[in-house]
Amino acid sequence: MKFFFYADNLNPSQLKRRAPEHKFLFTAYLPDHSIQFCRWSTQWRCGLASVIPSPGEKVWGAVFEITDEDLKILDEFEGDVPQGAYRHLPVTVITEEGEKLLVTTHAANPIGKFKPKEHYIDWVLKGVKQWKLPEESTEQWKAYKPA
Repeated sequence: MKFFFYADNLNPSQLKRRAPEHKFLFTAYLPDHSIQFCRWSTQWRCGLASVIPSPGEKVWGAVFEITDEDLKILDEFEGDVPQGAYRHLPVTVITEEGEKLLVTTHAANPIGKFKPKEHYIDWVLKGVKQWKLPEESTEQWKAYKPA
């Protein structure tokens, strides 16, 4: 299955634990979406990122091939938040070459608005750097850091 990861799941340490058989395919962005911190994480003690529809915005990430077993582990790890907090969502991403591709991603069922913390954003930025996402993505994540 082709899966679009963004936010903390891009971090190589986390990705290795949550989808051990993953294979990187390419970077891409999800058009007409933005990041919202709409779930609370007891692990991070801050808001967790999710994609939400937002015309004219885009969220950069990376597409990986993952196995059914990876997906099962990934869903179990999302157990940091209550069952049903995240859902699988079919989305169309656009590659850097402009190709459109239907993939799957996780999106949260929002429960409120929460603030991220610096350590969470730094964790995400390690993944942004690892997969060589565009500078635009780095700047976007840095802008989410608390003032």
